[in-house]
Amino acid sequence: MKVYEFKAISINDIPAMADLLIHRQNVEGEVFPFLKNSCLNVKYTIHILEELFINNKMIGMGAFTNNELVGYIIGEIKIDTLRGRYAWVPYEGVAIRMDQSSELIRNLYARVSEAWLEQGCFMHYTIIPLGNQTYYDAYQRLSFFIQQVHAVMNIKDYKSFENVSDVEIRVANKMDSDMMGKMSSIIQSYHNVAPTFEPALPEVVSNIKAAYKSIVAENDEICLIAIKDTEELGFQYYCPITSDLMTPDNGVELSIAGTYHSQMGRGVGKKLMNEGYRIMKEKGYNSMITDWRMTNLASSTFWPKCGFKPVAYRMVRYIDSNIAWANFNNPSIKLL
Repeated sequence: MKVYEFKAISINDIPAMADLLIHRQNVEGEVFPFLKNSCLNVKYTIHILEELFINNKMIGMGAFTNNELVGYIIGEIKIDTLRGRYAWVPYEGVAIRMDQSSELIRNLYARVSEAWLEQGCFMHYTIIPLGNQTYYDAYQRLSFFIQQVHAVMNIKDYKSFENVSDVEIRVANKMDSDMMGKMSSIIQSYHNVAPTFEPALPEVVSNIKAAYKSIVAENDEICLIAIKDTEELGFQYYCPITSDLMTPDNGVELSIAGTYHSQMGRGVGKKLMNEGYRIMKEKGYNSMITDWRMTNLASSTFWPKCGFKPVAYRMVRYIDSNIAWANFNNPSIKLL
């Protein structure tokens, strides 16, 4: 068994972290060529890691052999009203040297997770690359589960759907604000039921509706609406993106999309997709990105049919918070 020295990692380790990350991404680029983009260089990689440490509370662990960094995991300590306190490992937050195994990731997590629990973070999120099975294998064997799929479609590979609906597809305008507000319930309705079981809390529903209504006021973004007999049936919302290590150059994001359940299977989503493809191709985009919940049956079956291929997973592990007191280091437990 290899001997490692595990130490808390800091901003001073960024050059060595950047080297590991670039090597990881070069392997990813062999599987996903679009990831060999303008961001895959030392300057950008060091900058993005520095931004993580400067702007966030990062807690990480590094593995060293002969004083050389051979692997790391860094997580941001976050707090919000939806998840509470949690640790978030971004796409750039984990990398190991190519000659290391998935066991190193498991050992790194074993050590850094203790530090996250000391911060009150019992929910651990990580975004893992999929070009190298090592990362997925490690997290799966750490009892993480797939929550979100991040995918990319090469626009030139898109094959238009046939037998689509006869609905009208048009670009939304400012007069469609109320219509978009009504359709804000579509995604929630899929997430609230089996097998996703992801509730939309009443406290945030009004904010979601307001955000949907404001979509039509954005100048650089395109919202397509499917309409028949003056009734809205579904929509797709496209946003320009800035490339990073996980997204291709010259790409556009299919940020939000939905079709009323009553219209499923009638070709509404397919016609929206055909039109979205046509417009984005005319605008000169090379790639399209989107993401979806793995447990959303409609999304997880439709988007792959469109040609979206997973490039990363968001995986999650929930730690029983009782571990904060029900452990052998608690002197009161020893007295029982």
